[in-house]
Amino acid sequence: MNTARPLMKWWGWGSPNVSTEPSEELLHRLRLALGCDFPRQIPDRRPPRLPAKRPVTACGGLRTDDATRLQFAAGRSYIDLIRLRRGQLIEAPDAVASPASADEIRPLLRQRASAVVPFGGGTSVVGGVAARRGKHDSVIVLDTSNLNRVLALDAESMTIRVEAGMFGPELERHARAAGLTLGHFPQSFEYSTVGGWIAARSAGQESTRYGSIEDVVTAVTMLAPAGDIATKAVPRSATGPELRDLVVGSEGAFGVITDATLRLHRIAQRRVYRSYLFRTFEEGVDAVRELLQRAPTTPAVLRLSDETETQLAFDVSRTSPAVQSLLHRFGRAPGAHLLLGFDDAALQARPRGGLPLGGSPGKKWSRERFSHPYMRDTLIDYGVFVETFETATSWSNLLPLYRGITGTLRGVVAVHLSHAYTDGASLYFTVFDAPSRDGEEAFWDAFKKQATDAIVACGGTISHHHGIGVDHKAWLRTERGSLGLQLLGAMKRELDPDEIMNPEKLL
Repeated sequence: MNTARPLMKWWGWGSPNVSTEPSEELLHRLRLALGCDFPRQIPDRRPPRLPAKRPVTACGGLRTDDATRLQFAAGRSYIDLIRLRRGQLIEAPDAVASPASADEIRPLLRQRASAVVPFGGGTSVVGGVAARRGKHDSVIVLDTSNLNRVLALDAESMTIRVEAGMFGPELERHARAAGLTLGHFPQSFEYSTVGGWIAARSAGQESTRYGSIEDVVTAVTMLAPAGDIATKAVPRSATGPELRDLVVGSEGAFGVITDATLRLHRIAQRRVYRSYLFRTFEEGVDAVRELLQRAPTTPAVLRLSDETETQLAFDVSRTSPAVQSLLHRFGRAPGAHLLLGFDDAALQARPRGGLPLGGSPGKKWSRERFSHPYMRDTLIDYGVFVETFETATSWSNLLPLYRGITGTLRGVVAVHLSHAYTDGASLYFTVFDAPSRDGEEAFWDAFKKQATDAIVACGGTISHHHGIGVDHKAWLRTERGSLGLQLLGAMKRELDPDEIMNPEKLL
């Protein structure tokens, strides 16, 4: 096994040595809201039987053992985990390649018998790394984690060029050794790669200040079956449509990303967290919009939770007596919670209104922010349906979008505003529901259609940062239009004429 790849449990999120137990307060609230009990199930951790593998003869140096195939069989969406746990995998790679250079990648892209699925950290929650064969005899997963070198660090220009298989913590370690930071911290930071961020067009938890991945990438190299694309590392260019933007968000459908040059930032001398409670989510939205549009500086962290998510968070964290006493001013209901994190104390800005809670909630969130996905694994053990999705729209449409979606879905719907701009913001939804008598897969299919149809009907984008993958593909035409899809299809045919790259994703 490649030592550069952090070990992730095959049945869930993150390290096999880490788990998170839901509080009794959280389980009690879900039981009351959903009208049923959730008895703890004893999970079966025996690896599932994999689909029969097909022979792969095009290349040497491939791994075909079942343990490796399982490691690269799926992403980490709810339905991925259900299929893994139930032994219902409908696809798995026939072989896994772990090249360490571009020269080792090119033969994989020249063969025509096998589909090739680029695989960074495997954290996709929209089916972006599903081992689909398409029209080919077999499928090879291209594990990028051996592409993990720093190629150049230019402290004067504050840029770093790295290979695409480098994981987030290792990149940040190199940057911080020079007094710099990338400032890109998606929820998957510990288990995702630079190439995955670029391919999925990701956004991090501090992107409100430091930018999403498209704002960070100055140059990129992608190897496609038809040849290589390598853009120049300059701050800006007026040489026609930017080829870099063909790669950012391409989801492995055109080629495999091998390296990128990224903008860095100086490490702030101090991070200051401030937290506020608003009576309603609507009041909080108004305060956030005004803050983004009037403040001389932008917070690095900005998260506004609606009333449901705030209550659930208080249940999980067993809110302190000091905070509980403040809630009396809100009629014993927490309202909507706004978390702000400012880099350098002198640059703070305060939202209008809201009850100040000080800095402790933000410090707690900072300590625990990458551990939150572990809770989903345990709730699935209890038989709870847990799914997330996200969208974005303009400020003028944000509350109609919020009300339209929450009014459509059943179960417990918790929402937070996760990324904000001067002209709009994103909304991130977490939905809890009771188990379905028709089975988890049928329930998930119906839920996904209902949620995405509601996004489209209410004028939101079908994805702010999760991407398209398999799960959102059916709705892409509503966003890009027929001509837009034809243009993307023409790019696919030009770069990947035999359609070996990540079949059935994006297009």
